[in-house]
Amino acid sequence: MVCHLDTRGAYGTADALQECINRAPAYSSLEIPPGTYVLHRQVVVSTPLTIRTAGSAGTPLSCAANSTSCAVLAAAPDLLAMWGPLVVWSTNNVSLEHLVIDGNRSARVTSTAAGFCLTRSNTFGFNASVLDCTDCTLDDVVSAHALCGTGMVWSGARATIQRSAFMANGDAARSMWSDGLTLIYAPESVVRANQFVDNSDVALLIAYGVQSRVEDNVVAQRTQPSFAGLMLHNFNSNVRTSGDFRGAVIAGNTVDCGALLCAFGIQVGPRPWNMKGIIVGGDLHDNAVRGAKVGINVDGAGMLGAPVAIYDNRVTPAPAGS
Repeated sequence: MVCHLDTRGAYGTADALQECINRAPAYSSLEIPPGTYVLHRQVVVSTPLTIRTAGSAGTPLSCAANSTSCAVLAAAPDLLAMWGPLVVWSTNNVSLEHLVIDGNRSARVTSTAAGFCLTRSNTFGFNASVLDCTDCTLDDVVSAHALCGTGMVWSGARATIQRSAFMANGDAARSMWSDGLTLIYAPESVVRANQFVDNSDVALLIAYGVQSRVEDNVVAQRTQPSFAGLMLHNFNSNVRTSGDFRGAVIAGNTVDCGALLCAFGIQVGPRPWNMKGIIVGGDLHDNAVRGAKVGINVDGAGMLGAPVAIYDNRVTPAPAGS
């Protein structure tokens, strides 16, 4: 099913997309022609669907490499929506493929949502939210230019997040920080071969990842600082609800901080942010960190019955003259 959003005009784009989603049979595919579509209100997916750029199925198209042939869902300058312009809510088997989600930060810096970022809740600055979604997939999706908070927040078991890019989210200079990808709850999941470029808070933050694999991802900071490239956190909670990484493998990832643009390359444990609780479990090996102020910081991690194993990682300094 092809959803032609350009037939409704700029202000009807979100309504047209929501109508297509509501009409699509469960477990079907919804395709959006290439182009940029401005969303003036939030769009919600609550049934199992595959949503992709039209004609991209089975092709080598890479929105992460070149978005000009992709469907771009952009936040309107006046958008005010908690959790962002696109929300996947309380469902299963949703797949987002070959899409771009653009928070349009440059056009929203004086908006009401920007004010909320600074004074009330950063959820109004999110690009997208996947909440309570089981067996859901992200494949070649770009989330860029979030106003604040995160390029994407995720909660759901057995996620597959691959070949995607989280870029230029948040603005450290304005104290409007944003993660690239925030995995609140993602047990038995795979996060692989993704790019995290110039995000302003934590590029890849994971708060629960029992039996998950986080492999072959690349973090790069070139134009703004971040707090950390990759972090295992607990969000001020305990191991029953957060901070459990038993059986997880975090390997083969690269964090390149350029000229000291990360406070921590890899942060294991919550201590720089809070003193409550610890994280447990996890096997971190064969990761590379370059140019961070602190390469790998371990603080508030592991206990006798559930240690954190950290070995065979490589930390190198910033380039000379940084």
